[in-house]
Amino acid sequence: MVLIEKNNYKFSVDIEKTKEYYNTHSLCDCVCCRNYYKQIAKELPKLKEFLVDFGVDISKPDEIMSVENEGFIDYLNVDYTVCGNVINMSEYEIDVYDNLFLNVIVTEGFASPNEQTGEYFTLSVTNIRLPWVLEVPNPTPIKIKTINKTKNNAFKSLKEKLFKK
Repeated sequence: MVLIEKNNYKFSVDIEKTKEYYNTHSLCDCVCCRNYYKQIAKELPKLKEFLVDFGVDISKPDEIMSVENEGFIDYLNVDYTVCGNVINMSEYEIDVYDNLFLNVIVTEGFASPNEQTGEYFTLSVTNIRLPWVLEVPNPTPIKIKTINKTKNNAFKSLKEKLFKK
């Protein structure tokens, strides 16, 4: 086990076990995830360095939550498993500036589906935005206006039922 200190956090990490985990766990095959895998290491080298300190392979996250946009993808939350435990937690996330202002949120234990069976914690990176680079069509962007209109119509209908005179 190796002691790692970052921004008022202290971690006890089994780097070799974490590396082994990333050599054996399975990956999602959807187009948004494949777009992430293809470019993340070269696009965010400081984040890659940060994760390598823990034995994490930046190109093999456990879970990705994303939203499709015109020509790019917003990766809202990307989870990585680290074998070991958190000795001391800070009150705040860890900030990493790497062409983007990124937040790394530390969670002890389960945070997303993973294949780890021993002690672990999760590093969740937020606010990643990457261009669409795959040679397949970019997924259709979510239409926020349509979602808001549907939500407003549902609220109006509920309000009419509740306050019927």
